[in-house]
Formats: sequence, structure tokens, C-alpha cells
Amino acid sequence: MLSMLRNATRGWVAKLLLILLVASFAVWGVSGSLLSGSASSVISVGSTRVTPIELRLAYDRQLNQLQRQLGSRLTREQADAFGLTGSVISQLVSGAVLDEAGRKMKLGISSDRLAGLIGEDDSFRDATGRFSREQLRRVLSSIGMSEEEYVETRKAVALRNQIIEAASGETPLPDAYFDIVSAYQGEERKFEYVVIDDSDIGGIADPGDEQLKEYYDANLGEYRAPEYRKLLIVKLEAADIADEASVSDEEIAAEYEARKATYTEPEKRTIQQLVFADAATAQAAAEKLAAGTSFEGLLAEQGKTAADVSLGTLAKAEIPDTTIAEAAFAASLNTPTQPVDGLFGKAILNVTEIVPGSTKPLSEVEAEIRKALAVQKAADEIFDTHDRLEDERAAGETLQKAAENTGLTPRIIEAVDRTARDRQGNIISDIPQSREVLSEAFEIDPGFEINAISIGTEGFVWVDVLEIEPERQKPLEEVREQVQEDWIAAEKAKAVATLAETFRERLASGGDFDALIGELIPAAEGELKKVVQQTQGLLRSATAIGLPQPVIAAGFSEPQGSVIALQRNSPTDWVVVKVAAVSAGATDVGDEVREAAGRQAGEDIITQLISRLQQDETVEINQTVIRQVLAQ
Repeated sequence: MLSMLRNATRGWVAKLLLILLVASFAVWGVSGSLLSGSASSVISVGSTRVTPIELRLAYDRQLNQLQRQLGSRLTREQADAFGLTGSVISQLVSGAVLDEAGRKMKLGISSDRLAGLIGEDDSFRDATGRFSREQLRRVLSSIGMSEEEYVETRKAVALRNQIIEAASGETPLPDAYFDIVSAYQGEERKFEYVVIDDSDIGGIADPGDEQLKEYYDANLGEYRAPEYRKLLIVKLEAADIADEASVSDEEIAAEYEARKATYTEPEKRTIQQLVFADAATAQAAAEKLAAGTSFEGLLAEQGKTAADVSLGTLAKAEIPDTTIAEAAFAASLNTPTQPVDGLFGKAILNVTEIVPGSTKPLSEVEAEIRKALAVQKAADEIFDTHDRLEDERAAGETLQKAAENTGLTPRIIEAVDRTARDRQGNIISDIPQSREVLSEAFEIDPGFEINAISIGTEGFVWVDVLEIEPERQKPLEEVREQVQEDWIAAEKAKAVATLAETFRERLASGGDFDALIGELIPAAEGELKKVVQQTQGLLRSATAIGLPQPVIAAGFSEPQGSVIALQRNSPTDWVVVKVAAVSAGATDVGDEVREAAGRQAGEDIITQLISRLQQDETVEINQTVIRQVLAQ
């Protein structure tokens, strides 16, 4: 049942129905109580109501997801420009429609099955991999949600999925569909093409002042200096407060003894192993060795080389056969052993080299151990240090002074933009939690305090804005050189595109490929003339040297004999392509494609089901309450 539920939630339609559950675990400092809230509902579908807090949680979840993708905070207006509010309302309506359908069908789930689903949730497993009631309580407590509320939420999700599974759990498609897919995938095409780039257009003369000014005015947005901010950053991790002087020599000695194995390089031996078919043959070989035959001579008699019987240079623990390991490490150098019972039969061993083991002395690793112990001790003090710094700030101290009083070292970044670049355009790569820190720093004004930002599970970083350098328009005089380079690049791109389009038009009108090359893109003196490139038969998903996949895909959208001109890798790198031949074919449609098609069909069915259910229900959307909730 659990696997069926999971399979049912792979598509986007099914996933949107899990928003209620997922939002409950978004740790934003919002109550997880989805069953309480204002008596006013934002959405009504029959007897089913969507509360303001459900709207708030769903909206915040999608807003946070969008902000993470963009790497910056969004205002309500900006979020709405992405259609966020409409998307959230649509999803909540879909969920409510299914909830109402489930209520009318009197769907239910047994307590035992519901308990089983909760018990199988990985979020509630302890270190042994088993369900832990204590772990469940900790997780729910961290988001302010009671067990009863979680159980009701989990039940609602399970009931929705009963409808999803019943409607789309098995959606077989006919063989005729996959015959079409097979023909689509198996079609082959051959292309003829020529590459046109900036080497085919000659030089571009430098622009005059009027041309530069005109280009600059038309592209003002390209020549703006971003907003820069001067930041003060305070980082708190174990290494930042580690006090090596607090580690005693006795602690270092004890740690050294406890970890001595990690500082020890074991003895290694270079071992040869000659395996025999049976015990009698092995004993006969041992007698020959005792009579004076050398091990090398014995190898020759057996038709073996030293490389054939070498096990390599190994430590005792690296040899999987313990019997062989014991015998090899008991043997004397260059003295073959008596036959040994190995995993692969009787064997005679010969040790050709012994590399003695060694242990690093305490004096060599003392500094390393001292630092590790200091960091280990400091890890226990991180939260106390955090609280002391926050107490200093609460008492009125600046972040810089609070950090200094707490033993932390503030760091000042003179200028950084939203993308973590300095004035020279270099990325400042060592800002801790860079995305979160900059996102917060560019939302506040100097003197405004924000809470510490977590670094993983055991660290914090604070940020203060000291100065703001507003975004500004760079004057033409400041960026003249860059504007000139951009103007020349734009003119080259325009000339290459024009030449490619002219070539395409002439070729499509019946021109000859070779003749057009000679006329429109003749070779410069001393250079080889360009020639028509030809491909072998290609599938629509293929790649080819000289033709990127998007160009090939475009070629499959046109009939045989068509000519297209497309930008290839850059604005000054174009290709003119003729569809030279089209051949029908067929390919095997694998299970992965069949499964994906089935899932898509299932999602389409759910979409249509929700649409049909909405037609039978009165859906009321309280826009007034929605505006009030989202304005908070």
C-alpha cells in the first residue's frame, strides 16, 4: 500500500495534493495547526473548508521555494508577477475538491493501516532504522504540531490518494500508441550543412561617437553598477572559539593512545602464491624446494611467471584469506613455506620483500590532536556563546562590540553585491551561508538587526549592514571602452546572422551549395575553401560533431529538402542546414518510456477528474479574506 501511495504521488498533479502535509513541516516558525484558525474560510467546496492558515502555509511554502530558486527575496507584487497567488489558490481548490469527493464517498482508513503508514515514515526513524515514538514527538514539537493534528493531516493525505490511485493507478496505453512512438523515435535523417562565423564577414570598423552614444542609450541597463553593501559578518563555529591552551598534555596523551591505530602504518609484505591442483602435487613441489630447487625454478616448471603468482605488497589485514595471511606473515624472507590450505587449494607462499611497520610518535601529531580536542570541546560551547552574544545585543551593544566581548572576530566586507561579487566582479567565495546572508543583508537598512542564520546544525552567522552604495547608471565616459567592444560584437553578430539568412534564402530557392559557398563565403587568400558537411543518418535525439542537438531537433521539424539557418554556439556562430534525406524506421520502446507514458496519462486523468468534480460543486473563493491573509 505504501509503495502504491508513493507511486501515485510522482506526478505534479498528485504532488500538489500533498501541500497540506509538506507545508506542515516547513520550519518557518509558523504553527503547524492546520485544523484550527479563523472561522472564515478562504475556499469552500461543499462542506469542505480551506482555512486562512492553510492558505498562509501553502503560500509561504511556494514563496520560499521560488525565492530559493531566484536567490533573492520577493515582494508580494513580484511574487504575483510570477502567478504565485493564482497557483496556490488553484492547488488548494484541487485539494478541497478531492477532500469533498472523499467525504461524499465516505472513504476511510483503518487505524491499523494509518499507524502503519506513520510507522514507515523515514522522518520518524531512529539511528537503528526503526520507528521511534520519541523521534516523532521531537519532529512534531520542533514545528509546533501535536500528534493528533499530524494524524489527521496524514489521514487526509491517505484519503486523497485513495481517489488518485483508484482513478489513475493503472493506466495502460494501447500498442498503437507505442507503434507511433516507435516510428517517431526510429525516423532517421541526413543533413548537409555549412558553418558561417565572424571569419566570413571581414572586419568591423570602429564606431563613431554618435554610434556609441546611440548604442549606449539603447542599452542603458547593461551599464549600471549594482547596489553594493558594506557588511560586518560574525561567524560562530567550533573552530572559531576553540581554545587550544585549554587542552592538557594528559588529554593529548590519552587521545593519542586511543587513536594510536590511526597513526600506525602496519608491516607490509610482498607475497607470491603458487596454487596447486591437489595436495600430492603441492607436496612434490615442496620436496623439490627442499632438495634445492629455487622458487623461480619451480615457477618455470609450472609454466608461471612472477607476475602470475604475485599477490602484491599487502598488510596482514588486507589479505582476505586468513590462513594465507597467517602463513605469509610467519614466513622468513625469500624462504618458501610448506603447502598451506588456502581458499583456492593447496599453495606455497614466498615473501620477497618486508616493509617494516611504523608508528608516528606523539611529538609528530601532538599539534593535530590538540587542535582536534579543542574544537571538540568548543562544539559543546557553541550555544552558550550564541546566547552570550545575543544577550550583549539585547543590552544595546552593536554586533561588532558584542562579538568582541564574546571572543569572536568580526569581519568586514567593504563592498559586495547581491551575487556575492566585489567591485571588480570577482566572486567572494568565503562568505558563510552566502545565499542566506546576502538575501537577508539586502533586505535591511543599516542599524536594523536580524537573527542569527544557522550554519548547518552546529554554527551561526550574524550580519550587519554598515553602508549602502545605491545602484547607479555608469556614464558613457566611464564605460566607453566596454561600450565600443559591445557595439563591435553586436555588429558582428548582426552581419553573421544576415549572411546566414541570405545563404539560406538562396539555397532554399534552388541554389547550389558549393556555388553559394564560393560566392557568399569565399576563402581568404591562403585559406582552404569551406566545403559542404554531410552527416550520416541521425535519430532525432542524436548528437553529431558540428551540429548541436537543438539544431538536429529543428531539422526534424521540417520536411525533406527544407533549409534552416540557426545560431549554433554563439551569436557569431551560425549554421545553414538542409534536410537531405528522410528515412522511416522503428525502435524498441523500453519499459522506462512505457512507464513514463502511463504516469503522464494518469496525471491527465487526475486533471480531468478534478475539473469534472469542480463542475458538480459550488466552489466559493473569498477574495477579501485572501487579500487580508496575504497582506499580513
